[in-house]
Formats: sequence, structure tokens, C-alpha cells
Amino acid sequence: MALDASPRYSPHALPAAPLTDAADARFIAGASWVFAGLMVLRLTLSDPLLNQFFPYSDEGGSLVQKIHPATYGMLFLFFVMLARLRFTLNRMEVRLITPMAAMIAVILLLVGFLTAIGRSVSIGYLLETYIAGCLISVMMFMLPVERRRMIGDAILIYIVVNAALAIVEKVMGVRLLPYPYEELSFRPTALTSHPLVIGLINAGSVVFLLATRWPGVVKAVALATVVMGTFAAGARTGAIFSAAAVLLALTMTDMPGRDAGARLRARALLFGSIAFIGPLLLLAAGLAGFLERFEGGYIDENAQARIDVYKVFDWVSWGDILFGSDIVAIKKLVFDKLGILVESSIVVFVFQFGLFGALLFAGALLWLLLRLAAGSDRRAFIGVGAFLMVAMSNDALSGKHCYILMMMLLMIAYRTDIPDASGRFRRRPWGAQ
Repeated sequence: MALDASPRYSPHALPAAPLTDAADARFIAGASWVFAGLMVLRLTLSDPLLNQFFPYSDEGGSLVQKIHPATYGMLFLFFVMLARLRFTLNRMEVRLITPMAAMIAVILLLVGFLTAIGRSVSIGYLLETYIAGCLISVMMFMLPVERRRMIGDAILIYIVVNAALAIVEKVMGVRLLPYPYEELSFRPTALTSHPLVIGLINAGSVVFLLATRWPGVVKAVALATVVMGTFAAGARTGAIFSAAAVLLALTMTDMPGRDAGARLRARALLFGSIAFIGPLLLLAAGLAGFLERFEGGYIDENAQARIDVYKVFDWVSWGDILFGSDIVAIKKLVFDKLGILVESSIVVFVFQFGLFGALLFAGALLWLLLRLAAGSDRRAFIGVGAFLMVAMSNDALSGKHCYILMMMLLMIAYRTDIPDASGRFRRRPWGAQ
């Protein structure tokens, strides 16, 4: 891997491995399609579906069975590409990969420390969600810019199709995939493991639809589909942040026009259309039953359970909070006292790593996401913010999931700080690439 110190390194190199012959070009094209297919497969093969064949997220089974098959496939592809291609990085890519390496180092440090003091720690989600996620993201830098965009487009197509399926499932009252939980009201899951997953991935990814080169009409339909699909899933927090992210991102979007007056008219037309069509979509959503989880207010039994779980901090000592405790015992304590599961990443991180370790872990993760967002359009920060706000309302960050990976790949796919023909790095808005 050639970095700054290598004599072959050029600070103005294009952000991809150089193509030396037609065989390399064919290999990269094939690898890109395999990468995109495996990522969509990772998003589609949900926990309940895999548990039909082996205990992926259920109790029991070996460590090998706790890693998603698509994750194995992407890691294998990563090492094949390392062996096949020359890997060069420009200085901006080094800045993006550095927080990924730091994230892995922090995890290894925390796990090593906990192991040394004799405390068990669940490494399954740390291994797949974070370590494997960072390694897989590095693979994107081995691809040309257009191939990265293709992978990003594949993820967004999945997001739109998944949202459309959620709408269909809600209207039809049937699910496509197995769902192991019983609920008072029907909520679609589409190609995911849980309705809240739809809210999470939609809130985080919806702004990236503006980064595609799709026609304007297609983008508008995709945006409406994703937001409506989130409401259909009954993911209230996700629906609120998805809608807010779209509106905020559109206010930051440059309008076409030769002069300020033309751009102002285009903006007025855009938001006038939203003001007219938005209430109609809400009316249709209400008639279709998409808003039934909002009818009783935002705080219901499920939401209250995610608040009550923080009572656990009143039941333990300051030593348990500052230096961590047995997370299995903590989960049992919460269930015995409240009859609920621990669906809070904050609780998991504090008792697994201790408060100091949890802050170190959270800092590394936040630096990673913000560093990637800084290399993209400023609207990427909206996606990161919406994603984190929804993720912190449940346990999305402390489970074996691919949502962190999804966000990293989208931000790398739609980077705007790539060098121009003169070798200078300039951040350009989405659509001007």
C-alpha cells in the first residue's frame, strides 16, 4: 500500500488504483459489481431470515456463525483486491482512512484492557459492525470514482425499493420476510429485520438521493417514496428526522438559474410545490393508516420503555458506571425490575467499557463519521446527524448491523473533495461533479 512516504506516491494522484491494462479494468469492473451485490445482500438478508438456517443472532452457535455471510464475502473480496491491485492513496484519502484505523485501534485497546482485567466482552458486534465495517470501507478507495458512485447508487436503489415495499406491505397487511415479534398493530418490515430499521436507514440515507445523477423527477419521486415508506413503517423518530432531513437539505441546495432572480423563482417554485403536495401526502398517509402510531402521541409504551431503561443507573454503584460491569448481569437486572430489554446503545457502551471507555469509543466513532462527512457535500452532515439521532433512540449502534458501514460507503461514494485536473482539492456541491 503506497502512502505519502512512498517514492511512487503523488499528492495529486487520482483517488483510485491506476489501471495498467485492460485486464485490470475488467477485474475492477467485476469486483465493483460483486461489491455492490454483496452490500445489497448484507442489507437484505435480515437477522430473522438467517436465524431460520443457523443461529446468527439467536443464542448459541459458534463465533463463525455470528458473522454475516455477506460480510465474509466482502472481506474476502477486500483481500483479493489487495493481492491483485496496486493500492495508492492521495493525501485526502489518507485523512479519511486515518479515523478508520483509529476506530479499530480504540476497539482493540478496549477489548484488550477488558480481557486483561478478566471481564468478558461481547466482540461479535464490535468485530462485524466496526472492525469489518472499516476494512470494507477502505476497499472503496481501491476503486475509481465512477465505480464508487455505482456502489452508492446500488445502496440508494435498495433504500427506495425497500421503502416502496414497506408501503405495499402496510397497505396489504402482509410481510415478505419472517418477523419473530408480536405487535399490537401491524408494522411492515420490507427487506429489513424490524420497522425501526427502516426509519434508521431512511433517515440516514435520504439526503444522499440529492447526490445522485438521476433526473430531477426521479429524485423527487425517490425522496417522497423514502419519506412515505418511513411513515408506513410506523418508525416515528425515523419519520420525523427523514422528513426534516429532506426539507433542511433542500434549503441548502443550489437552485438552477443564470441570475439571482431566476434562482429565487426556482426556489419559490420548489417549496411552493412542497407546501401544496406535502399536505396531500400527509392526508393520503393518514387515510392509509401510516400515521396511526402518531395518534396516541409520541411517547407510548414502547417509547417509555426506552426512557425507563436509564433507571438502571440509579441501581448500580458509581464504580460500575465509571469502570463498567457485567453487561449480562445488567440486562438481567433491567429485565427483572422493568420487564424490558436493554434497547439502548448508551447503556451497553457504559457498562461494557465503563464511562471513560464509552466516551473514548463514542469520540472515535463521531470523529470517523464527521471526517467522512467533511469530505463530502455539507448536506452529508445532515444525514449523519439524522442517522445518529435515530440510532441513539435504540440499540442500533451496539448490535451486529451494517448501518454504520452503509453510511460510510455513501459518504465515500459521493465525495466531492476529489482532485481536479490540476491536482487541487476543491469541495464541490453535489450535482457539480
